[in-house]
Amino acid sequence: MTVAGHASLVLLGVALAVWDTFLVPVRLAEGVEGLAVVLAFAGNLAAGMLGRFGFGTALAAAMPGLGWLPTVLVLGTGSFGHTSDVVVPGRFPADPGIATVGLGFMVAGAVGSVVAVALAGRRPPAPSRTG
Repeated sequence: MTVAGHASLVLLGVALAVWDTFLVPVRLAEGVEGLAVVLAFAGNLAAGMLGRFGFGTALAAAMPGLGWLPTVLVLGTGSFGHTSDVVVPGRFPADPGIATVGLGFMVAGAVGSVVAVALAGRRPPAPSRTG
């Protein structure tokens, strides 16, 4: 059960990465960009805390990030010889802000995963003895 649960958390990270990666070029009302940045941070933080809540370990909190990061690197950098198949563009003349959103997306997702592991690694406060 533990292996299946950790594998499910890794797959959750992969699913978040694919979903968020395709949201990088999306613009909200009035041209506001950056939805992918917010969702990458919040999604990885929530998935990590879900792992911490379910298993009670920092390792479980790290599993979504361990699925998210390689997936984003493959989709965002064109790894494995597919340099023309990049989902997160580095520059795009018609939309110069998309490169900033792409970089912010990668950084925010990684930071969200690290914050989840850091919060999961903290020990709960000892019960106070009053009486």
